[in-house]
Amino acid sequence: MKASSHPPGLYTHAALKLLEHEYSAAWAARDLDRCVELLGKVLAINPRSASALLSLGRIRGVRYEYDEAIEAFEKAVELSPRQQRMKVLVEAGKMSSDFLDPTIAEAFLTEAIGLAGKTEDAKLALAELSLRIRKREIAKVMVDEVLKSSPKNAHASLLWCRLHEDRPGDCEARLAGLLQSQQGELSVKAGYQLARVRDQAGDYDGAIQSLNHAKALLMNARNPIVEHRKKIRARFQELMEGFTVSKRSEWQTASSQFGEPRKIALLGGHPRSGTTLLEQVLDSHPGIISAEETENFNIFAYSPLMRSHTPLTGILEVMNACTPAELKAARQCYFEATDKGLEEAVGSRLLVDKNPSLTFLAPALFRVFPETRFVIMIRDPRDVIISCYMQSFFPVDAVSGNFLTLADTAAEVGSMMGIWSDLAQRLEGIVCEVRYENMVEDLESEARKVLDFLGLEWSDAVMNYDTHAREKIVRSPTAEAVTEKVHKRAMERWKNYQKHLEPVCDQLAPCLSALGYI
Repeated sequence: MKASSHPPGLYTHAALKLLEHEYSAAWAARDLDRCVELLGKVLAINPRSASALLSLGRIRGVRYEYDEAIEAFEKAVELSPRQQRMKVLVEAGKMSSDFLDPTIAEAFLTEAIGLAGKTEDAKLALAELSLRIRKREIAKVMVDEVLKSSPKNAHASLLWCRLHEDRPGDCEARLAGLLQSQQGELSVKAGYQLARVRDQAGDYDGAIQSLNHAKALLMNARNPIVEHRKKIRARFQELMEGFTVSKRSEWQTASSQFGEPRKIALLGGHPRSGTTLLEQVLDSHPGIISAEETENFNIFAYSPLMRSHTPLTGILEVMNACTPAELKAARQCYFEATDKGLEEAVGSRLLVDKNPSLTFLAPALFRVFPETRFVIMIRDPRDVIISCYMQSFFPVDAVSGNFLTLADTAAEVGSMMGIWSDLAQRLEGIVCEVRYENMVEDLESEARKVLDFLGLEWSDAVMNYDTHAREKIVRSPTAEAVTEKVHKRAMERWKNYQKHLEPVCDQLAPCLSALGYI
């Protein structure tokens, strides 16, 4: 059919939908150059597209191009109809809340609050951000203002409970009402928060009941995520098995073509194993600078290498095919991005990349940085399971979707920690394992062990990590905990839930045995 037989607008709409689909795929693959290219095409068709400008701002922020990010966000606001500007400002604030510089999000949300009209969404978004960056007083002011004008605002009530965990009776009453909310997200989050309140009060059966209520609302996403994750674990298993002693030696020999070695260490382990605590301890050392759970390796090194060898499907196969020139470029891009994100040069200091998600990509990290040292947190898998199961995730993603049942959580934790047990043997000599239980029993001894492994002298500053943590932004869900002195409250927490774990004990036994916990 000839193009002239259809209204021009129909083709414009179809083109935009296709570009939107391509952009979503590029964003999922973290192909940022492709994202910028596609957004440019969208803006060529519709220069006033606020959504495209907001997405462009997010991409620029992920690349640490903050001036350009702000420019894109401000243009989206400027081009929006007056009645839409508050909504666009709030969206810019929410998108930039994931940037390493929280002042950008604060500025957009504060501007939204200053507009005439109903500002509840802006105030609650600022309260959420303020909670994350430990500005509790600002969060309290925002929540109280919303509740004063809208006493039945469910989102504000939920945030009130997060701010007043020292009033468990009041929190339980509020949260019980929110559980019956018809708003799925709020009901889910209320269930997780109520579980936290009940856990702290020693009502462990009640905590499980609240968790089950919350997770039931997420179950429709479970099956495809669990099945997909099984394939991912199989890829990690294949990568580990292919990373033989001879392959390690071959890659190590090739590293002579990479130029000067860099000082770099991965701080990893399974999520919820204590990496945030150890990171703050190490970051307190004057010879160390840490980057906390960024996507720098994935976006600027690993993914570009994988895309450059698209016909090859296996991770090991791709890493093996990389040329010295490609690997040198990946190394340079990674450190350039890290310097931008830290807003200072790593220089002669040791960079600690705290990133549990890279633990099982250790062979790929070794391929790019054969000089890497691996500091890996080990924790009783039963405690890891309970911690993962109780952590609030909404919406669920490719990993958290495996924490919707205790059986799924045990399968994920047991499998991944089992893979690490085998991988550690292949990294012999460049791995230092730190047991969470030993760290909280004797922090100084474990810190000395790690610093010695990293070739650094002792510094008394590491024992004041809690003061150091209060002076910086900590992005982990355990940010509040690491501003306290080390404690033992999370040790053997699994025993409170022992009867609920019994059905998965047999499934977990090989992992517990391999790690020495039974």
